[in-house]
Amino acid sequence: MDTNTVPIQKVENFELLNKGVESFGSWINNLEELNKSFINAKPFPNVEIDRFFKPEIAELLYSVFPKVTDDHKWIVYNNPIEKKHALTDFSSLPQFKDLFNLLQTKEFVDLVKKISGIENLEADPNLHGAGLHQHIPGGKLDMHLDYSIHPVTGKERRVNLIIYFTKDWQNDYGGAIELWNEDFSKCEKKLSPCFNKAILFRTSDVSYHGLPLPIKCPESNSRKSIAIYYVSDPRPDLDNIRYKAQFRPLPTQPVNDKLEQLYRIREKRIITKDDLQTIYPNWETDGNGFW
Repeated sequence: MDTNTVPIQKVENFELLNKGVESFGSWINNLEELNKSFINAKPFPNVEIDRFFKPEIAELLYSVFPKVTDDHKWIVYNNPIEKKHALTDFSSLPQFKDLFNLLQTKEFVDLVKKISGIENLEADPNLHGAGLHQHIPGGKLDMHLDYSIHPVTGKERRVNLIIYFTKDWQNDYGGAIELWNEDFSKCEKKLSPCFNKAILFRTSDVSYHGLPLPIKCPESNSRKSIAIYYVSDPRPDLDNIRYKAQFRPLPTQPVNDKLEQLYRIREKRIITKDDLQTIYPNWETDGNGFW
């Protein structure tokens, strides 16, 4: 049954978020199958999870998912490489504070361990890079590899969990997360941001992912998701140390000297308005469909 049309009994609070795995769908009973799918997936280990939350929980979270125009501390990324809104301050969003607490419990981390097969997996108490993400029309996120070493704890980032809260989405809007092969020659998997669906995937030196072309949804809609990451002690054979994500253009995208400078800056820090004004003042009209 489509979770968009499930009749939901009105619930006034989020007590289920404080009841551990009772908040989740029936997938928690199929961990062995999810593990097989994860391990055998291409182009790198990943698995889709339908009906991630019980319908009433998913609907409740959707109902309080803030708009980018709401009075919250949205972090705005607006440049040729990434155009998105991120929210990491949940002080005025107690439901999402409870949610992230739930996703960091030992009970939930144990589920992620069983699916991923990574026994020494841990939650990140800093929630570094985690939070609510939203892409409005024109939003994008270039293909990239995530940081490999946590800049605060020194732990290695091992898996990403992204849960979608987008409704009324059509394929021609774009916005699917793309997973590319190791030599970055082609996309091997796309997953549309369907309501109450999640994707768990391994992060590594070859886990290229992103949504590299601008979203074309109506102004009344947006691509909504939450993201959280899990870590472990660094593996002894870890070679490529990244403290920031490494972005790269699509193979078909022309890259001029100004854009190349922005990619190099982004490897070290966030791109600022001053960077754009100094290096690429006309960037907004120079995208040729890539932003």
